[in-house]
Amino acid sequence: MQAPRRGAEKAWRDGYAYTKAGIMLDGLLPEDERPRTLFEEDTAKRNRLMGALDAINGKFGTWTAVTASQGFKREWKMRSEMRSPAWTTDIAQVLTVFAR
Repeated sequence: MQAPRRGAEKAWRDGYAYTKAGIMLDGLLPEDERPRTLFEEDTAKRNRLMGALDAINGKFGTWTAVTASQGFKREWKMRSEMRSPAWTTDIAQVLTVFAR
């Protein structure tokens, strides 16, 4: 989150009433298609660790288990009280209509 924060600080202009901001992520690739580095880490071990963290967080809630580099203090939290429903992406929220 340091890079987005630096970008926002650089783009900030006093006198404007900012209400919403976003970050676009372009060029995302599946893990098996990502470019390799010269000094490749043990990716199998890292993938198992990330999978375990995802499983724990999926079962017990977000931020239940984190890596130490993420830190433990949550200084920022997304405001989601005005978020739109996920009707187009969550099948459980799709309305069912019956006609008589």
